[in-house]
Amino acid sequence: MMLPELAADALRNLARHKLRSFLTALGIIFGIASVVLMVGVGEGAKLAILRQISELGTRNIIINAKKPPEEQNTQKASQDYILRYGLTFHDEHQIESTVPTVEQVLPVHDVKSWIWFKSRRIDAKVRGVHPDYFEKLRLKPVLGRILSERDGEERKRVCVVRARLLREAKYVGDPLHLDLRVGSQYLRVVGVLPDFEFQSPNKLVLGIDDRALEIYVPFETVADRVGFTSYTSRQGSSEAERVELHQIVCTVTSEDKVMEAARCIQAILSKLHKKRDYEVTVPLEQLEQREKAQQVFNYVLPIIAGISLLVGGIGILNIMLASVTERTREIGIRRAIGASRADITTQFLMETVTLAATGGVFGILLGISFVSALRAFTDWQPAITPGSVALSMAVSCLTGIVFGIRPAQRAAAMDPIRALRHE
Repeated sequence: MMLPELAADALRNLARHKLRSFLTALGIIFGIASVVLMVGVGEGAKLAILRQISELGTRNIIINAKKPPEEQNTQKASQDYILRYGLTFHDEHQIESTVPTVEQVLPVHDVKSWIWFKSRRIDAKVRGVHPDYFEKLRLKPVLGRILSERDGEERKRVCVVRARLLREAKYVGDPLHLDLRVGSQYLRVVGVLPDFEFQSPNKLVLGIDDRALEIYVPFETVADRVGFTSYTSRQGSSEAERVELHQIVCTVTSEDKVMEAARCIQAILSKLHKKRDYEVTVPLEQLEQREKAQQVFNYVLPIIAGISLLVGGIGILNIMLASVTERTREIGIRRAIGASRADITTQFLMETVTLAATGGVFGILLGISFVSALRAFTDWQPAITPGSVALSMAVSCLTGIVFGIRPAQRAAAMDPIRALRHE
């Protein structure tokens, strides 16, 4: 018999006991559905990690200023003490002139301030940046434009904000005609960035707090109008901090030179900063670490799903062994009219594979529905790929083969004469 004929015959035999076949296939259905869901979750997590880290730029090295704990204690002991820490213009110059593989160095200065919108007061973070900062960190406006070189040269009081800030301010209208009062300054909004919520590790690397709202202002404007020393008054006492740069973004010429450049930058900063008031983050290194962790994740999830398939396979094995016993006389008749042992083996093996494959198809559809529900009702974004569907189908067929071999061999090994006498 040809394979299509065997498949049709297998379907007819399975259709004779619809309920039994359905209950037997349930183990495969839920097993394959769990495989699709698990692989989808793993693939979605992988894509999310890659997307988040790639947003930082795999050719970038990000250095953040960090307040040393001992300096905080020193400031508390003296009200007139000006706390100095963090990155400096000298650091920027040393990196740019010493590390040949670094093609661009971008300084960033942060200022915490209040935003006033009518009677509403919002806590915000003003980031003094150069125009290239947006390109290096892939920040694209959904409305208006980013900052330009001319904005910095002319010390213009302009800014780029996030959509979230406009929602916090409950502003209705064209934001490009909005003048925001930031501290004692008025800044004209020239662009709006998408309302994207940074996820870890981006929050830590970019220095973004959950409650902070970012306003991007030309670096020269911040340096000229605000300066690098901030004063804070609390309960009759005043505190002063001087930080020249809160962040330095270094772009390397190529990815294969990023780790070498990072080691050079670490060596330079370790000599210039004995207090260790900085932190170096390499997105490419984070990406490699996350990929290694993801590989373990990808191995574990299919193993967990495979347990369900094992249970389903054992169910197929039990039912097919019972089916062989029930159809002993049929096997004897087939052997008597010329069927070989190989024909009997192929017939029963085709039935188990057909049962498993049918369960695999319904399992894939169920798994896709689970993934859709997960997307709709949770923050997870699992991804279904053609490879995961093909893998699930292959696993279901393999399950049918593995657990169908024993019943098929048992049927083929029967003595035709005894089989014909069986009642």
